[in-house]
This record gives sequence, structure tokens and C-alpha cells, in this order.
Amino acid sequence: MLAFPPDYTFVIQLASFFVMLAVLNRLLFRPYLQLLAERESRTTGDAEAAGAETAEAEELKLRIEAQLADARSAAFRQVEVLRAETKAEEARLFEAARNESAAKLGELRAGIERERIGAQSTLASDARQMVAEMVKAVLGQGAGA
Repeated sequence: MLAFPPDYTFVIQLASFFVMLAVLNRLLFRPYLQLLAERESRTTGDAEAAGAETAEAEELKLRIEAQLADARSAAFRQVEVLRAETKAEEARLFEAARNESAAKLGELRAGIERERIGAQSTLASDARQMVAEMVKAVLGQGAGA
């Protein structure tokens, strides 16, 4: 049983307990607590770093997507400008071809008209000559000559 006041062995046990507590604290408890704190800081630090890098990656992704959208819209505008220029050039080329065709058609019609007039006058003179020969043949002038 415990006697009051305790004898000297109780004081020795109490002193031994505190000495052992100090030794174990220095050799075992502090290093273990430091290890746990380091692990926690690394884990938390890594998680925070990963979160920061993820946020930075998202921000970079948004910037790249915005730049791509700007580039697409600029390319679309350029395509529209090129399309309008091409359409204008096509209209100009068609108009030039139409004018050239009309000029050539006019030249061909004029040439055909000249040939028709030439052929008509040749046919008229040939017809007169044939008529004259027929008249001579009918009147008998062609038999004696």
C-alpha cells in the first residue's frame, strides 16, 4: 500500500520516470513528431503545389483557347475577304469574257453579213448571166454563134 508520506523509493521512481521521459522524448518522441510534421508538410505542400500548377494549367489552357478563338476568327475574316475578292475577280473575268465574246460575235456576224452580201451579189450576177444565156438560147442567138 501507499504510505503517507511516501518513502524515498517513491522519489527515486518519480525521478527515474522523469529522466526516462526526457531521454525518450529526446531520442524517440521528438524525432517521430518531426517526421510526422515533415510528412504532413510535404503532403500538404505537394497538394498545394499540385493545386497551384493545376490552376496555372487551367489559366494557360483558357489563354490558349482564347488565342485560338482569336486566330480562328481572324482566319475566318481573311477567308471572307478572300472569298469576296475572288467573287469580285470572278465577276470581272466573266464580264471581260462576256464582252470579248460579244465583240467576237459581232465580228463574226459582220463577217457573215459581208459574205452573205458578197454571195448575194455573186449569185445575182451569175443569175443575170444565166438569164442572158437562157434568153440567147431561147431566141436562138446561141445556136448560130
